Amino acid sequence: MSLKSPEPFIVSAPGKVIIFGEHSAVYGKPAIAAALSLRCYLLVVPSPDPNNIRLQFPDIELDHTWNKSSIPWNDIQNYVKFDAKDQPVPPPELVPEIVDQLSGMLGGFEDNNIHHLACFCFLYLYVCLCDETRSGMTFIVRSTLPIGAGLGSSASTAVCLSAALSKLGGWINDPHVHENEATPKQDIPDLEFIDRWSLIGEKCFHGNPSGIDNAVATHGGAVMFQRSSVPEKPSVRTNIRTLPPVKLLLTNTKVPKSTAQLVGGVGKLNNKYPSLITPVLDSMGSLVQEAYRVMTHPDFGSEETAILRELVNINHGLLVALGVSHPSLEKVKMIGDELKIGATKLTGAGGGGCAITLVNDDVEETVIHQTMLEYERQGYESFETSLGGKGVGMLLQSVADDEKFSLERFCNYANRLEIEAALAVENVPEWKFW
Repeated sequence: MSLKSPEPFIVSAPGKVIIFGEHSAVYGKPAIAAALSLRCYLLVVPSPDPNNIRLQFPDIELDHTWNKSSIPWNDIQNYVKFDAKDQPVPPPELVPEIVDQLSGMLGGFEDNNIHHLACFCFLYLYVCLCDETRSGMTFIVRSTLPIGAGLGSSASTAVCLSAALSKLGGWINDPHVHENEATPKQDIPDLEFIDRWSLIGEKCFHGNPSGIDNAVATHGGAVMFQRSSVPEKPSVRTNIRTLPPVKLLLTNTKVPKSTAQLVGGVGKLNNKYPSLITPVLDSMGSLVQEAYRVMTHPDFGSEETAILRELVNINHGLLVALGVSHPSLEKVKMIGDELKIGATKLTGAGGGGCAITLVNDDVEETVIHQTMLEYERQGYESFETSLGGKGVGMLLQSVADDEKFSLERFCNYANRLEIEAALAVENVPEWKFW
């Protein structure tokens, strides 16, 4: 194989929010998660030394270089399985022997867990999807997603890495669908390949993830998922790829929460008052089915978004009944309701964290900014974003402005707004999708 370096390229994948069905999903009910227009961006450029691979995360102050010759390729390749088409097949779980071989390359990160996990995810995917004949590349990750806020930042990163390394390994075709073109309803083999390998990346970050976050980041739109009641059976997942973008205000209260404690609290309540709590969980399951019917409407428009706003308010009330809200979340909802900007609910586990507001169609931008200023006064952080839209995409140097592929410029974007101004899908028409 040739050692010739490919042209620089950028990949991007969205974060996610759970719109409907938090907590009830633990009890086998369906839930729906949707893509956010807040995204992760990964620039891939040839390394000055073709024997080196370099990973940079300026947002978390990570910058590390490995020499490719330090990778025990022969030992690792014995454990990478291939299908009848000679494509690498992701294993059901991380392969202990590969993890063991990589451990020697992760020394020095023990004191910084996020650095350790990011490097582990990168190296695991790299050794499975590339080989020693690939010329060394530099990988720089920037994100407009808050980290640790339950918005799928690790999955978005894993999808970007999976897509980039799949391209470098020659396992997928370049995308060709423009942002304003309709998304195909059928499964796309290249997307399925990216999705399956990104789940392996998520396992490097989280051990036993549901697969929902990376599915949303890969396919875009929304995903309805339902845990199987039988441990051996996989969860059911239905992609809603055709959901058009819906205007959303996302508010991070910055109040820390423990998902495990909140899930445990609902469990105790259900054990104590099953005749009261079980109907609440059943109602949430029915609400999700209604939301799915609305979101898959062939002529989705203002009438359907109005119904979704009603369902948002109902879902929040049911979550309050389960005891998982928090004064900060109620404050977000109260301010939004007072200023009449839309329908607000908590998202994720609750107890702090984030709230989402599906914005009314007729709200003036000045009112939205007034609301955001009020949230800021409370110590919260708000993002104007949208729900739904495209999944993983790629920007090639052959079709886009060369300045976007400058390593120095990419590393030096000062904040989320600068990254979005330069790279957001809605601002750069050359983005392509599968």
